[in-house]
Amino acid sequence: MSGGGSSSSLNETLLGEKGGVTPPVARKAPPPGVRAGAKGRVSVVSTALFVAVALGALAYGVDRVVLPDVFPKRFAPVLEGKVYRSGELSPAAMERVVRRHGIRTVIDLGVAPAGDIRDRRLQLTAQALGVTRFRFDLEGDATGNPNAYVQALRLALDPARQPVLVHCAAGAQRTSCAIALLRMHTQGVSMEDALREADGFDAKPKVGEVLASIAPAVLRALAEGGDIPAGPDAPPDAQPLGEPRPTEPLRARP
Repeated sequence: MSGGGSSSSLNETLLGEKGGVTPPVARKAPPPGVRAGAKGRVSVVSTALFVAVALGALAYGVDRVVLPDVFPKRFAPVLEGKVYRSGELSPAAMERVVRRHGIRTVIDLGVAPAGDIRDRRLQLTAQALGVTRFRFDLEGDATGNPNAYVQALRLALDPARQPVLVHCAAGAQRTSCAIALLRMHTQGVSMEDALREADGFDAKPKVGEVLASIAPAVLRALAEGGDIPAGPDAPPDAQPLGEPRPTEPLRARP
């Protein structure tokens, strides 16, 4: 009958073929060189990379944020109870040092230019802690006006200002030069021994060159008073400085 033929044709159309069963779709073969299970291995590698990046970021954060607060940079006593040294300290580390050692005066040998954000932070921290701060403009390689060392050491050795913290940015070049001069002046330490101590704070060879150049004039000025006068026989960059004054107080920005 014609109705039976139409029904059979419709079934074949809906089911795909005679017999009413649609054949399963064949899976595509993996690309050449990719074995079964490679997707799982890729997932493991991706996870390992993510973990490695996360651990690296954590270590970076600990090194840059946590450790400077817990372990003050290159901090050490010079004359216990009187003079200490360090690198640039975070506000939290500065508070720890000031509270623990009773610091009354901070001598900054030139971490940053006046008005720089780092200089402002150091000034505001000193103000918050009730500490007097002096600042000198020495270069990062320990060069600069040798009279800055003369004045900084006079302040550091003034009993009325002790305990004193002397620092620069890294606590390695300018601070090492200042402490070497202090030991030579107060303890009769040889330049070789003073530089050996500086080596322990990662001082570069340039510190030895600067020390050899300025030590005689600086030690003479400390012993006799006054500044190192400018002149052909003076160390490079020697210029008289006015009386050292504490840094000007700042108002915290809103």
